[in-house]
Amino acid sequence: MENQEFKYDIALSFAGEDREYVNKVANLLKEKDVKVFYDLFEEEDLWGKDLGVHFDFVYRKSARYCIPFISSSYKEKIWTSHEIKTAISRAIESNHEYILPARFDNTEIDGIRPTLGFIDLRKNTPEQLANKILKKLEKEPSIPVTEKEQETDGNIFASVYVITYDQVNVHEVSIGVTMTNVMKEHRYFNEPSFLLSEAVIGNADAFYLIDKIEPIKFPIKLEYGEVAKASYRLKYESKDGFWEKLSKDAFFQAEVTTTVGERYKSNKVKAQMVLDSFGMIKK
Repeated sequence: MENQEFKYDIALSFAGEDREYVNKVANLLKEKDVKVFYDLFEEEDLWGKDLGVHFDFVYRKSARYCIPFISSSYKEKIWTSHEIKTAISRAIESNHEYILPARFDNTEIDGIRPTLGFIDLRKNTPEQLANKILKKLEKEPSIPVTEKEQETDGNIFASVYVITYDQVNVHEVSIGVTMTNVMKEHRYFNEPSFLLSEAVIGNADAFYLIDKIEPIKFPIKLEYGEVAKASYRLKYESKDGFWEKLSKDAFFQAEVTTTVGERYKSNKVKAQMVLDSFGMIKK
């Protein structure tokens, strides 16, 4: 098995109460020459090390995949909490599959979305799980669909627009995002964030909006071809404190991700459009 990039093929994360099951899996994998990070295989190496620093390196940098063995005990432990937070950080930074959840029960872990595919250990023996891991390692990691930008592929996935309302007793500017699922199968879309072409306050080159005009709950499930729209009010006070600090050539765009790790950017909108829209309303 080729794996020149990582020290370990698999890093196992588990609570002591679940060791009996995990120990069998670890030894079965070791017999098949899988490089496994399992604490009992590392006793001499771990001796005297700062485990907080070392585990951070293992679960963030050293393994191709991380398997958290999720259970009620797993959620309560300090070390497993540290390990999974580190693994989640790696998953956020990476464009590849990394966390492969295995569940003893339905315990929810912060940061592990319920839509993430998992193996139910109540239906799988250690031998069956080990075989599934071996099959997983035979495959290349799934890479999310390449980022798509409206300007380059003509396939409108997300669009950003600025709306000015100027009706009786209504004077406001909004930014809207339209999301269209073009994946030919359903997807769960996360709430958009917004990217700036330049930093505006300190090193900040991104921002979030929370004041939605119409209620919409994320992540939202969209079938193939289905469209969702989210519109966000802009406070007039942001004109001087934010938008006017950008250069005349600055632009922003929405960034939309799915729960399976795909990431898309919308068309670019000049920040000047927002300022022009603010100029159309009376305060």
